[in-house]
Amino acid sequence: MSATEQTKTGNLSVLLRALTWVEVLVLILAGGGLFFFPKLAAEQWPWIIAPFNGRFVGAVYLGSFVSAALMAFHGRWSPGRIVLPMIFTFTSIVLAVSLLNLDKFDFQRWQPWVWFLLYAALPLNSIYHMWLYRNRQPVDAHDTPKNWETFLLALTAFLVLYGAALLIVPAAASAFWPWPIDIFHGQMYSVVFITSAVGCYLIARRASALEWKTLGLTLLVICACSIIGLFLVDAVVPPEKKVNWALSGTWAWTALMTLIGGAGAAMLYYANKLQK
Repeated sequence: MSATEQTKTGNLSVLLRALTWVEVLVLILAGGGLFFFPKLAAEQWPWIIAPFNGRFVGAVYLGSFVSAALMAFHGRWSPGRIVLPMIFTFTSIVLAVSLLNLDKFDFQRWQPWVWFLLYAALPLNSIYHMWLYRNRQPVDAHDTPKNWETFLLALTAFLVLYGAALLIVPAAASAFWPWPIDIFHGQMYSVVFITSAVGCYLIARRASALEWKTLGLTLLVICACSIIGLFLVDAVVPPEKKVNWALSGTWAWTALMTLIGGAGAAMLYYANKLQK
């Protein structure tokens, strides 16, 4: 089947599905490694990554794995309609931040070369297919209820603003986090919020049940694993590096993750209602 025919039927191209399956494999290896085998994975990471940062990045990759896997498995414009722009946003920002911080990478090792190869190829692949499918309409979509639309647009605005703050003034924007965040990681973490905002915006007016499910599960996994990861690392680090649970910032970060993860859980509930 040609790319034109696939565009008309709602199927994703063979190229897109193949590259997405590669991305799925990378995400589960990287995310699973950093989250479940942090010491081993940290030795292979493209830059020096501390325990709290490693567990958080692992959580983000596990959540990203969910959305990429659902798109690759279904091979259809739903949920590709929301996942493809999210992949483009995520990989483009990560590539830009990486290029601005080349000093963080040791190019005498093979890992940075693979990193830059992947993060150059994925946004190019995404933008090509976004252009290819530019005239496609939402598949099996339902109008979003007004209360949900209002909430999603408000959440989109909040996530964009906070993500932009992390990108522009990372030290100030991450000052309340439970562990110290340097400028490089603060900018990297902006992708979590900006990419989530893209997903929220794309389902704010009209979406399918599968798109609600995909975004909801992605947000829930990222935030739940982030909170769990915080406790796991805090249990094993030396006393001087442990989380200060008396600080209001620690609870503000926990509340932020709970809010976004709770929104994801509510999306899953609504998706189940649509499927009945």
